[in-house]
Amino acid sequence: MKRFLLWTGGVLLFLVAAAAVAFFVLRGPDPETILAELERPPSPELEPEEALASFRVADGFRVELVAAEPLVVDPVAMDWDDEGRLYVAEMRGFMPDIEGNEEERPIGQVAVLEDVDGDGRMDTRRVFADGLVLPRAVTVLPEGVLIAEPGTLWLCRDTTGDGRCDDKRRLGDYAVDGPSVEHQENALLPGLDGWLYSSKSDRRLRLAGDGFETDPTPFRGQWGLAQDDEGLLYYNHNSSFLYGEVFPGEYAMRQAATAARTSRPGLNVSLADGERVWGIRVQPGLNRAYGRGTLRRDGRQNGPTAVSGLVIQRGDQYGPEYEGDAFVPESGGNTLSHFAITRDGETLSAEHRLTDDPDWEQREFLASTDERFRPVDAKVGPDGAIWVIDMYRGVIQHAVFVSDYLRDYVDEHDLAPPGARGRLWRIVREDRTVAYLPPPLATFEDRVAALDHANGWVRDRAQRRLIHDNDPRTAERLARLEQRTPLGRVHALWALASLGAIEADTWSRGLADEDPRVRRAALRAGEASLDGFPDAASAVKRLLDDEDALVRLQALHTLGSRRATPETRAWMLPLARSGSPITRQAVLSGLAGVELLALGEELMKAEGVLAGESHAAWLGDLAGGVHRAAQTRGDEAVMIGALLDRIEASPAPLAIAMLDGIDAAQRTPGAKRVQLDVSHALFDESVERDEALVAAIARVRPHVTWLGDARPGGARALTESEEALRAQGETLFAGSCAGCHGANGAGLEGLAPPLVESSWVRDADAWLVRIMLHGVAGPIEVAGETWNSTMPGHAPDPRFTDEGVAAVATHLRRAWGHGDDPVSPETVAGIRAEEAERRMPWTAAELAAIPIEHRLDRYAGKYDIRFTGMSFVIERRLAGLVIGRGDGAVGELLELGLDTFSGEGLHLVFTQDEAGDVEGAEVNFQGTNFSIDRAE
Repeated sequence: MKRFLLWTGGVLLFLVAAAAVAFFVLRGPDPETILAELERPPSPELEPEEALASFRVADGFRVELVAAEPLVVDPVAMDWDDEGRLYVAEMRGFMPDIEGNEEERPIGQVAVLEDVDGDGRMDTRRVFADGLVLPRAVTVLPEGVLIAEPGTLWLCRDTTGDGRCDDKRRLGDYAVDGPSVEHQENALLPGLDGWLYSSKSDRRLRLAGDGFETDPTPFRGQWGLAQDDEGLLYYNHNSSFLYGEVFPGEYAMRQAATAARTSRPGLNVSLADGERVWGIRVQPGLNRAYGRGTLRRDGRQNGPTAVSGLVIQRGDQYGPEYEGDAFVPESGGNTLSHFAITRDGETLSAEHRLTDDPDWEQREFLASTDERFRPVDAKVGPDGAIWVIDMYRGVIQHAVFVSDYLRDYVDEHDLAPPGARGRLWRIVREDRTVAYLPPPLATFEDRVAALDHANGWVRDRAQRRLIHDNDPRTAERLARLEQRTPLGRVHALWALASLGAIEADTWSRGLADEDPRVRRAALRAGEASLDGFPDAASAVKRLLDDEDALVRLQALHTLGSRRATPETRAWMLPLARSGSPITRQAVLSGLAGVELLALGEELMKAEGVLAGESHAAWLGDLAGGVHRAAQTRGDEAVMIGALLDRIEASPAPLAIAMLDGIDAAQRTPGAKRVQLDVSHALFDESVERDEALVAAIARVRPHVTWLGDARPGGARALTESEEALRAQGETLFAGSCAGCHGANGAGLEGLAPPLVESSWVRDADAWLVRIMLHGVAGPIEVAGETWNSTMPGHAPDPRFTDEGVAAVATHLRRAWGHGDDPVSPETVAGIRAEEAERRMPWTAAELAAIPIEHRLDRYAGKYDIRFTGMSFVIERRLAGLVIGRGDGAVGELLELGLDTFSGEGLHLVFTQDEAGDVEGAEVNFQGTNFSIDRAE
C-alpha cells in the first residue's frame, strides 16, 4: 500500500488538538488575561529526593526512585532482560538549546542498569552501546538487543560477556521519515503473535535472516505503544490520551477497500474524547499557552498537548482491580493519568480516574509541582509495578515546533540548559508486597512455569525464550493446556504457533475452552495451520454462534484468513447482510480475491427483495471492495466493466447502494480514476432513468473514464470549437510528439518522460505552453523520476502555430483520463508574445519562478476549524499543496483527485458552493471527523 506523505512541522499536533479539545476551546477564557494574572512558581532543578517530595500520587500508592543521574541521563525508552537488568536508551543529543542545534552529534547511548543488592534501586551502570544519534527505542529479545536510531534498526549482541555490544548488525531502515524526533517510528513492542509493532508506523516487523520482514498494519499513534493480555494494541497522540482496538487491526489490511479506509469500525477507537489534564501547578510554560483554551482560568493546563507513551497494567503488584487499565504520561502537564478500560462485546470504552486534591479539587493518578518532571513513557516491570521514564528537563518541546512564546518563556526562566539529568520512578501499591528480584527464567522448567505467572512481563519473557530455544520438550509440555491458567493457555497457544507445533487436538481444545480469551487466541494462533487440520472450516464456523461477541468476530476474521470458498462464503455473507459496520468490514476483509464473485452471489440473493438499510450498506461496501480490488490487478478495466454490468442490471435501490459504495471507496487514499477500454451503458445520458439513480451515477462518473471520453471524469463537455481543436491536436500529437512520449502518453524509457498525470501538463497554461514553445532542459522531475534530457521547443515548427500549440495542449488536457481545462489560441498568443526573445529551453527552476494561475489555487486559503476559533492555512507550492498554521511550518498534502487530498493519517474532501467555489472541507484525522470552513 502506498504510504502517505509524512506530515512535518507540527501540523498533526495542531489538527489533533483542534479536534480533541474543541469542546472547551469554544468557551475557553482569554489567554492574555490569564497569563497576565498568573503568579508562576519557580522551577529550580531539584535533586532526586526533592523531586520525590514534589509528587502527589493516588491514595494507597507511593513513588520510589529507581535511578537518577549520573546513572541515567535523558532516558526515553527502556526494557529488561530475563535477569531483570534494565537497558535504557538515552537521547543525550536532544535539544542542546532551544534551537535544537547540534542534535546530530553521535552522543546517544544505551546503558545497562543493575540492582545488585535487590533493594529496588539501581546500583551500577555500564554503557552497552554508544555513538548513537538520538536513539529512540530499545527492546531486549533472545536474539539480542534491538536499538533504533533515526534511519536504522540495529541488532546488538554482547558475545564476550563484558557487558558491551561487540556485534552490531544493521537490520534495515527504521524511523526514516520526518525531521523531528516526535514524528518518527518508535516503540518496537514485541507482540504475543511474534511481530514487532511500532508507533508512528504503518508496518510491523519480524526478524528474518540478516534483516527483517514487514507486513502492513493500520497507522498507529505517535509515541509509545502498549498491549493488553491478548495482544490488542493501545496508542495515543500528543493531544489525545488514548486509542484502542476492538480486534487486531491487521485483518483490515487484507482487502484493498478496507485497507484504504481512513476510518475503520473497531480500530483507532478514541477512548478519551474531551478529557482534560488535572495537574497541580500553573502551566504558563506550555508551547501555545497563549492560545485560547490551552489554560484554565486558574492557570493550569486544560487539554492534553504533550501525551507521550502509555502502559497497560498487566502486572500483579496493583491487584486484579487494576488489570488492563491504561496509565498515560502527559509530559507537558507533569502528570500520569489513569484510565479504567472496559470491553463489552464490540464496545471499547475507558473512564478517566481522578483523585481528590485539597488544593486543586482533583488531580491525576500521579502529578508533580516540578515543571521539570517530564514523564515520556511508562512500562510494567519485572516486579509487576509501573515504572515511569522521566527525561527531567525544562524543555520537552522539540525545536521544530517551538513557538516564539515558548522561546521567550524559556529564556526568561532559564529552562533551556538540559543539564545531565534523568530519572526512573516506580509507582507501587503500598498494601501489597513488591518483589524487587525478578522471578527465575534461567531453565526450561522455569520458563514453562512462568507462562502462568500473574505478571504479564514474566509471561511475555518466558514465551519469547521458549520460542527462541525451541527445546524438543516444548511442544509436548505446552500442549497440556488443561494444566495451565487461562492466560497461560493463551501464551502456550501463541508459543506453539510460532514453533509451527499446534496439533489439531490442541487447537480443538483451545476452540472449546471455557475462557473466551483462549478461544480467541486459538482462532488467531491456529490460522497458519488451518489447511492441515481436518474439517477446520467447520470447527471455526461453529464459533460464529459463540456466546461471546468477540469470539464471533474473530471467527469471521479467521474464516477470511484463507481464500474464501463457496462453503465459507455461504457462512459469511448472510452475516454481512444484517450485520453491524464492524461485521461487514470483517466479512469484506476476508473476501480478497473473490469480491466480484461474492457480489454476484449477493445480487442473486437480493433479486426481488427490497434491501434493508444494513443489506444496502453491505452491497455498497462490497461494490466498493470490488472497485478498489480491481485497481490492484492487471485486468482493472475488465473487472470494473463487470461490476458496472451488474449495477446496470440491478433494480434502482440496489444500483444506488452499489454506486454510493464505489463513490465512498474511491475517496480513500491511493484511489485513482479508472480507465475503461470503451464507454459503458451505465453512463449513457440519453437513457431515461430514475432521478435518484441518475444522481448516483453522476456521483460515480468523475471516477471513471475511457478511451475517447469527451468528458474525462465527468468534466464539462468541450464546446464544438474546443472539440474541433482537440481533434486537431490529437492528430498533430500523433505525428510529432508520440514518437518520444508514446501514443499512450506513458513516455519511453531513456527518451522522454510520461505525460499522463504530469503536473507540467495539467496544472498551468503558463507552464505547458512555454514548454511546448521553447522546450525544457533537465534536471526535471516527472512522476517521481528525475530526467536530465532536453526537449527541443516547437516554436519554429510551422505546424505549431498558436492554434496548433493550443490544439495539442487541449488534447493533452483531455487524453488518458485527464479532465482539465482546454487551452485557447489566445492564451498561446499572449505567452508567445511575452516570451518573444526566448530561445533557450526552460529549466524547472525558471518555470517554478513564473507567476502562474494553477489549477490547485482554488483550494489555497485560510480555513477555520468549525466551532473552535482555530484556523490553519493551505498554500500551493509549485505543483502541490501544503498545510500549516501560517507560521512557516507545513506538511505536504497528496492529491487523490476529485477534490480529495491526504497527509499521513489525514483525509480532506473539499466542498463547493453552487458556483463551484471551494467553501470548506470534511476532514478525517486518525478516525476523528470534523469540518472546516473557508475564511478567506
